[in-house]
Parts: sequence; C-alpha cells; structure tokens
Amino acid sequence: MSPTAPSFSLAVLGRGLYLGLFAGLVAATSCDGTLAHIDVETGASAVVPGASILEQLAGDMGFGDFVSMDLAAEDELANQGVGPGDIKDVRLIEFALTVTDPQGGDMSWLESMELYVEAPGVERALIASADDFPEGVATVSFDLYDVDLTPYAVSEAMTLATEVSGRRPDEDTTIQADVVLDVGVTGQGACNQAKAARADDSDSE
Repeated sequence: MSPTAPSFSLAVLGRGLYLGLFAGLVAATSCDGTLAHIDVETGASAVVPGASILEQLAGDMGFGDFVSMDLAAEDELANQGVGPGDIKDVRLIEFALTVTDPQGGDMSWLESMELYVEAPGVERALIASADDFPEGVATVSFDLYDVDLTPYAVSEAMTLATEVSGRRPDEDTTIQADVVLDVGVTGQGACNQAKAARADDSDSE
C-alpha cells in the first residue's frame, strides 16, 4: 500500500517549546565557545476519525504538517540569551506517538509512518520512521535518522510532516506526538546562557 499525504493539520499543544537543561550543564559552561546542549521538547495531538464501512483504507487520517516552529525566535531560547547565530547543531533525539484515547487503544491499524522535516529553501528530508505498530501497545517510538536539522531550525519556519499508510481505526482515536530536539549552542549564546542561569540563582537566594 503506497503512503498517503494527509491534508489537514494537527492541533499543536502548547505552541511554546519547553526547555530542559541537563543537571550541571549551565554551571559548567564557560564563555570560551564550548558547545552547550539544550533539550527542546514540543508536541501535538490529533484525533483520527473512526472508519465508516466505505473508509477502510488510509486516506486523510489526521496526520499533516503538525509541528511548525521558528526555533530561533522562541521565548525560551531568547530568555537564555541564545540568538539565531548561536544555534550550531540541531538533532532529533526522540519521536514517539501515544494513543491517549480510547483507554487501552493502540495503533495496530497503521502499517507504516515516515516523519519528514521541511523548511523554505531547504530540501525535504526523512528523519524518522516506524513500521511496527503492535496490538496492545499504546506508545511507539520511531527509528531515527542522523540528519543535521540546523539549516531547517534557523530558517523562517521548520515543519515536521508525516506520510502514513494503513487503514482508519474502528473508532475515533486521539494520538499524542512527542518530539525532543537536542540544540547545540556555542560562542556568545553559551556564555549568555550561563550568565542568565547564574543571575536566576542569585535572585532566588
């Protein structure tokens, strides 16, 4: 069965990206150009309509362009003193889908899914895929491809899009997509990040 490209978007949950710094990272970061890494988490959800008698094959299943982000402009990065020119390396380190409704649901009605990254003026690239959606398993983690996402992340907007094959579920199914990006910042960005963290620590004392 050939993959299909769905046409409507998922509802992005929490448009902002959520930062998680590894313990001790900021304290160890100096202003000498050392590369610091920030985990950026984002996600989205979609309701995949249940199939009618005439809609068994995969068509418009609700997976479209579901995460569109201007990474460099996000407040969470700006608040750490990281500017667009400081982003030096971006990698996808986790992509997973989870059925959140109905309870006990799974994605065994899917055959395969591919995740692509897109941005204006940059060639579309495959960054993750899965072809095993077992019965009784609510969460499926995707296989990742080693693709440097930096050209996409520093562009006007980076979009993650899916291509799927399979059939519709027997009933309406809500799926949560979770994405984690590893963002490497260097130079002044890393220095500003450390200074901002130290200032926050001083204010809290």
